[in-house]
Amino acid sequence: MALSARSVSVRTKGGEKSLTSAAASHLKKALGLKSSGGSSSSSRGRKPYSTAEIIRDQMLISDQSDMRTRRALSRAVAGQATKCMEQMLVALELLQHIPASAFKDLNEHQHWLKRQLRLLEAGLLAHPLVRGDSGGVDALRLRQNLKEMYEKSSDTGKNTESMQALRSAAMGQATRPSKSEAGDVLHWIDGYPLNVHLYLAIIGALFDTLDECSVIDEIDEVMELIKKTWVVLGINQFTHTLCFMWILFRQFVVTGQKETDLLRAAESQMTDIQKDAKREVQPENLQLMTAILGTMQSWAEKRLLAYHDSFPEGANGAMEGLLSVSLLATEVLQQDISQDYRHRRKPEVNLASGRIEVYVRSSITTVFAQMMESVDTRRKAVQREGEPIPALAMLANDSSTLATKEVEKFSPVLKKWHPCAGGIAAVTLHACYRREIKQYLSRLNGLTPDAKQVLEAADELEKFLVQIAVEEGADAEDGGKALIREMPPFEVDKIVGDLAKKWVEERLEKLGDWVDRNIEQEQWEPDALREHYAPSAVEVLRIADETLDAFFALPVSQFPEVLQDLVTGLDEALQSYASQIIAPCGTKNVLVPPIPPLTRCKTKKSWFGMGKKVGEAKDGPRPRSHNRKAPLTNLEAFTVPHMCVRINTLQHIITEIEFTEKKAHFGWQKDPTIHSKTSKIKVTPRHSYNSVSAVDANFYRTRETAKAGIEQLMDVAAYRVVFGDLRDVLWDGLYIRGVTNARIGPVLEKLDAQLGVIADSAAKGLRNRVVGALMQACFDGYLLVLLAGGTSRMFTLSDAHMLSEDLECMKDLFKADGDGLPGDMVDRAVATLTQVLSLFSLTTNELIQRFSAVNGSAKAGVKPSLPPTTANWSVSDANTLLRVLCYRCDDTASKFLKKNYHLPKCE
Repeated sequence: MALSARSVSVRTKGGEKSLTSAAASHLKKALGLKSSGGSSSSSRGRKPYSTAEIIRDQMLISDQSDMRTRRALSRAVAGQATKCMEQMLVALELLQHIPASAFKDLNEHQHWLKRQLRLLEAGLLAHPLVRGDSGGVDALRLRQNLKEMYEKSSDTGKNTESMQALRSAAMGQATRPSKSEAGDVLHWIDGYPLNVHLYLAIIGALFDTLDECSVIDEIDEVMELIKKTWVVLGINQFTHTLCFMWILFRQFVVTGQKETDLLRAAESQMTDIQKDAKREVQPENLQLMTAILGTMQSWAEKRLLAYHDSFPEGANGAMEGLLSVSLLATEVLQQDISQDYRHRRKPEVNLASGRIEVYVRSSITTVFAQMMESVDTRRKAVQREGEPIPALAMLANDSSTLATKEVEKFSPVLKKWHPCAGGIAAVTLHACYRREIKQYLSRLNGLTPDAKQVLEAADELEKFLVQIAVEEGADAEDGGKALIREMPPFEVDKIVGDLAKKWVEERLEKLGDWVDRNIEQEQWEPDALREHYAPSAVEVLRIADETLDAFFALPVSQFPEVLQDLVTGLDEALQSYASQIIAPCGTKNVLVPPIPPLTRCKTKKSWFGMGKKVGEAKDGPRPRSHNRKAPLTNLEAFTVPHMCVRINTLQHIITEIEFTEKKAHFGWQKDPTIHSKTSKIKVTPRHSYNSVSAVDANFYRTRETAKAGIEQLMDVAAYRVVFGDLRDVLWDGLYIRGVTNARIGPVLEKLDAQLGVIADSAAKGLRNRVVGALMQACFDGYLLVLLAGGTSRMFTLSDAHMLSEDLECMKDLFKADGDGLPGDMVDRAVATLTQVLSLFSLTTNELIQRFSAVNGSAKAGVKPSLPPTTANWSVSDANTLLRVLCYRCDDTASKFLKKNYHLPKCE
């Protein structure tokens, strides 16, 4: 590099003008520096006549001081045989030839005098180039002379005895020859580091005093003149390059670190130093190089280790230049300089890549710590606005923003030295956040709304950072595998899965407890709700629906098995609720009286006894609830309205679980069609995540239990009416003491009242089914009256017509002139009864013949066997035919029954 560009000057009428002031400087071009746009001195109102005057102005030397120095040096040169500055001890000559009278006042003189003395002490005693015995006679004598003159502060501008003694001692120290030195050379200011400090002060004049970012236009001429000081100061090309590099770097620092051309120029000088450092370097230069490069590297690294703070606008510009300088300085300092290490083989290490990784990791860690400190303050500010955000969720968002900024503004530049710089940033950020999220997860006890925000934010951040690492690692030799290995997962899924299972278990346990507690408190009042179902059912379904909503609000879409557990648990809870609706009511069997043994009618008394309650008759059949233990112990509590509320509730559950099933099936998918018209429950559309098609969302247990329960409770309600509410008019009244005296009218009257109760209590969609069950129970009860009505009932052939009329009246009641049950439904239900009733219109002989044919005793001499009671009444059933004969009150029937079965005559 042309650092010694020769200046060419021409004399003009206005004075001396360098050609480089008119043409671009060679040095500025080579280094890429900018100038202030004019001569440095012309900007202060006067154009200098020489390069020396430019330097004087740049170093802010006053005219008076310059004049004193010039005159003194002129006298000194005039009195010596040689006029070579290299053989002149300048400070001593200035002391000798500048009297006190040359200064404005005594204080100025004293200040100047002491500065010259300190300079002699520094150059000859403290930092001499030629090291001698600092405790020798010459050194002690010089130190004593300097001390005396410093203390007396006498006028040195005379050829006094003390001045002569100082000259003698100083010249003795300055004339000591160095190794391999030819000729007489004075060494009074060329020792390290004094010479460097002085030289740095001199070359600092290359920068414009009014614009410290720019060099003067006359930089080539000034540099040429400055080089003339090398002999006196002991400066060589290597030292000059070091000092010039340091000055350029220092100007970059003191001028606000914005002028990147100064950094580039410093880097250019450092490149020359790197080349020269590979050759043998003097110990003094090695020490200087280590000091300067170490200082530059330390300053640069302090900022690069936190480059997000130092360069918030990105890596382009100052940071890029500083990276180049810092990495080059590291490389120069690390290379083998010492001869002792020159022949050792060292493994090749990519220093630049290693340092970039250190910078990235350090800066990311630093800014992450700063984000953590600011998160709490910002979170409180947001909370005051009514939208609290969990700290870790906010930190995850900030981390994502930081990663984006890193990739966009820093990684493109950092990739020049490290191909995976962005991946290193992602890995570091992942490690920082992982440390915090692991601590958070270790303390997490449930999937609260705050936890949901944190986990979702953490999951998004992790996916984003992994994506960056994969993309950035594509250029690596291993394809980025090493980066991925440095990113162990947050294990959010595992923690979330465990918490989700725990959440489901806790919710289901609470739901089960609530079902048990509230169903015990349920009163089953028909008027509790307009729809005549239990309020507890509404609450159960609401809680089930809210449980599903709460579950789908959790970040657990990747766990369909947990959803399956929830659906199964809800199904079991609803099934338990339905079962507890059904269980207390028992079955219809506890209400149907047992079939009495075959006998003949003996008395006119009722089967149950006139005016007695169910089960009080001594000779007739008793209700099953008195013969065995049954769950239904209080008939009064299970009225028709009460039973209808239970039936309505089961039907309501069946209807509503269809919407619950649909909600569970669609899960996190959007489906605005899920809407219950009865419960007004609407599924809020959600984000479409994972499909839950693998989940069986059907509530099989609840549906089957409820459907079977409806049938069971309708039968219980119907039989309760027939064998309970209608007991006095049916069992205790119908056809007692003969058909003529106890027709079916009272039964129909009470039955009609019960139909009105059902119409008011049963749900609209269930009314016909409940009435149908009641109709079937009535027909069954009527059959029992005819075939198992006890000893107090008897029928004759002439009663058949009245029995048919009574049956038609009952059928008409259920048909209600077309407003009741459909005719074909009634006809199907009464078919068996109609067939059995037809037997009552047969003569006794016809009955005996049919019985014998069915019972297998039609052959002569074969005694008929006693047919078993099956209660499957039909015209082809032997027991049915025999019972009709037992209730036939005539001699033919009595003789047949007496002969074959030893039954008494009808009295």
